Amino acid sequence: MIRTKSAHQFITFYMGTFRDVFKNTSNIMYHFNYYDEGVKGIGCYMEKEMDYTRLRSYFERYATTHRDPEIKVIAALMIRGGAHMTAEFHVTTKQKWLGFEDHFHMVVRVVNDETVGWGVRHLNMAFDC
Repeated sequence: MIRTKSAHQFITFYMGTFRDVFKNTSNIMYHFNYYDEGVKGIGCYMEKEMDYTRLRSYFERYATTHRDPEIKVIAALMIRGGAHMTAEFHVTTKQKWLGFEDHFHMVVRVVNDETVGWGVRHLNMAFDC
C-alpha cells in the first residue's frame, strides 16, 4: 500500500516497482489497454502495445497536464501467489482530464516465465468516465 499526493512519487514508485518486481528484461508490456465496460466516448479508449518508455512518458504527460498535479493513490495492492501476481492502483486527482472526471483504475497482471522471470502479460487501465 502506498499513499502519496505527489505525482512524481507515484510515478517513481510505480516505475521502480515495475522494474524491481516485474522482472522482464525487455521491459515490454503486452496488451496495454485502458478500458472499462462502462466507458463512454473515444477519449478514454485505446488499444496498443506500450513499452516502458512510452508508459513513463504517458504518466509524465498526465502529471504535467494538471494545474495542480497532485495524484492520490487510493490503493496499490500487490498480491503474489504461485505463478501469478496482481498489482492494482486506484488514482484520483482534483482535476478533470480529457473532459472526464479524473479517476483512473489500473490493474497489472503478471506471470512468472521461467526464462525471463516475472513479466507483465496484461495491463488494464480505465478512466472512470
